[in-house]
Amino acid sequence: MNGSSGYKTRQRESILRYMTEHKDSHVTVSTISDYLSQQGTPVGTATIYRHLEKLVEQGMVRKYTVDASTGACFQFAAPDRECHEHYHLKCERCGKLIHLECHFAKELSEHIYSAHGFAIDPLRTVFYGICQECAASAAEIQEETNNG
Repeated sequence: MNGSSGYKTRQRESILRYMTEHKDSHVTVSTISDYLSQQGTPVGTATIYRHLEKLVEQGMVRKYTVDASTGACFQFAAPDRECHEHYHLKCERCGKLIHLECHFAKELSEHIYSAHGFAIDPLRTVFYGICQECAASAAEIQEETNNG
């Protein structure tokens, strides 16, 4: 039994180490699984999910579920960084999830609550579109096509 417990602990430590090394990124279970396999320490996706869910319960990792068709993203909850309530932006091209801390969005939320009696949950609200990098790439491709 100790061997099994130790094995799970090593897996948890590997997952937590990956999360801390990528603390500014939103990562998926697939990303973590691929990385650990490349490092020679493969961990099954079900095991990664279980460990991440425990880390979420412990407040060490945040979970972002964007929609039913996309897997959840996870981010390390660094103890030295406070995560405020904010909206998210999801790029439909590259899949990047961006934290949006904008006073206009907060004012919109306050207006909807005061004028319409509806409280929006900013941590679960996602705006879909194209990020600045993908839009710039698309513009460059369009310009090359027009000039070529």
